[in-house]
Amino acid sequence: MPMARKEPLAPQMRCAIYTRKSTSNRLDIEVNTLQTQREVCQAYIKCQAHRNWIEVDHPYDDGGFSGGDLERPALKRLLDDIEAGRVDMLVVYKIDRLSRSLADFVRLLDVLEKYGVGFVSVTQTFDTSDSMGRLVLNILLTFAQFERELASDRTRDKKAALLKRGLFTGGTPPFGYTLAKGGRLIVDRQHGPIVQEIYARYPNETASELMRDLKARGCRTPSFVTRAGRVRGGWPIYLSRINAIITNPIYTGFIEHRGDWIPAQVEPLISRQQWDLVQEVRRARFPNPRDPSRNILLGILHDEQGRRMRCQSGQGQARGRYYKSEHTSWTHNGVTRRVMVGADRVEELTLSSLKAFLIDRVQLKEAIMSLGRYSEEIARHLKTGGRAAHRIDMMPRDQLRPLLLALVPRAEVTGSHLKLHVCCFELQNFLAWDGIGVFQKSAIKPRTAADRIYTISAAASLICGHKRLALPIAPFHSLDASPKPWLVDVLRKADKLRRLTLANRTKTVSELARESKLGPTQFAQFLRVNYLAPDIQAAIVDGTQPDTMTTWDLLSGPMPLDWEQQRQLFGFR
Repeated sequence: MPMARKEPLAPQMRCAIYTRKSTSNRLDIEVNTLQTQREVCQAYIKCQAHRNWIEVDHPYDDGGFSGGDLERPALKRLLDDIEAGRVDMLVVYKIDRLSRSLADFVRLLDVLEKYGVGFVSVTQTFDTSDSMGRLVLNILLTFAQFERELASDRTRDKKAALLKRGLFTGGTPPFGYTLAKGGRLIVDRQHGPIVQEIYARYPNETASELMRDLKARGCRTPSFVTRAGRVRGGWPIYLSRINAIITNPIYTGFIEHRGDWIPAQVEPLISRQQWDLVQEVRRARFPNPRDPSRNILLGILHDEQGRRMRCQSGQGQARGRYYKSEHTSWTHNGVTRRVMVGADRVEELTLSSLKAFLIDRVQLKEAIMSLGRYSEEIARHLKTGGRAAHRIDMMPRDQLRPLLLALVPRAEVTGSHLKLHVCCFELQNFLAWDGIGVFQKSAIKPRTAADRIYTISAAASLICGHKRLALPIAPFHSLDASPKPWLVDVLRKADKLRRLTLANRTKTVSELARESKLGPTQFAQFLRVNYLAPDIQAAIVDGTQPDTMTTWDLLSGPMPLDWEQQRQLFGFR
């Protein structure tokens, strides 16, 4: 009898289980929501054993994280493993455990499709391989997002109703008050006089002097026990606490809500005249660093990591305005430092780069042609470029911000460049602008034109240095390395020609090359060797450079100005 042929096994599917819980309550009990979700998903994977499904060893549990965004540590680890090819199938208990935002969920599906990873919701059976399955998926996700927004609306309406009655809406009571039964605030007899003292002394003393005096007297914030049994408070009164006290209108008997002052059911600690005096002194000492008319790049400037950069004033010797990237959840561990640039320098470079772009007919033509404009329209716009650059020069500072918001919706600072992303549609409108009034962003624009962006790149080192910044030149102790004399000679000759050029600024390159018995091309090739990174030059002198490096690489090969690109090009690790 012929032997029965075995069916080939299906390819192994590595399944990752993702679980999420919105709050961190009751996560420490033996059986919690995350564990329940995982057990249901594990049972489903076991039912698919005939399809060769197996569970991966790494747990992806997000306890205490909302589904309204993607800032979740376990989800980020899951996406990293998907990109690394360690996951073939994503299994969740319900769709809203993965995301409650339709836009975020579509983005996640795009990532899964890009890397060939399947998606299964255990309690909501559907197949994303056909159009009907995708329709059902979008409907379910839309209702999940509607439920989240409905809960937010209810919470916001309740808070607004409490505020209109002048009641405290919850949270930690302000310093100087304590929470009584019924949710009302009463004056704390121990800390209330400290608030009155701060308001009385602030017009004549700085916040730092007040902090040092209160700290020396042993004044501390009230301590309390949380529902979880943890002790909080009891800290010294720092500058942040003093600033919070002098900017909270509740001490005058009012609660601020969306710019309106609502009378609160609380005993005031200071008079309105004291409040106005302190605010006047505070504004004189610290002008608002987030004033859009003063900080024209606020909301436009980002760092190369994509973080928005806020404006702040320096302290001590570093007085001045700075744009500094804000902290995000993935930078709290300190691995990715925040970037800081001088506000005056970056604003001046932005305006000068924009004016140079308007004068440069080649770049201006490329930007206009991206809109599908040709022949007469291009010639007409090119003629107005110089006039548009002159208008920027003549604009007062309060008109520059609406102009930049329209022309440059996004700017990015890197270690060596400032990149301006110019909206070509608004550029066309600015070139045709008659100069009357204030140039504003167009309210209506075609969808196709809205996507046309032209990038201007200005080479400049704007990022403020850090005192721990150092070049990667390690001490050299080995006696085995032997420098290659022909490479060292190239460095010496390059330095000699550099000094010769600086000492004879009145002579042309051809004349200097003739004196050095070199051709103009060879003279320029030696000069560019001086742009090598310092650690590469040190390695050539020490003899620790890669064995594959030759004089042709230094003189005739490609030579990027970026030092990190040079290290990669020449084989340095």
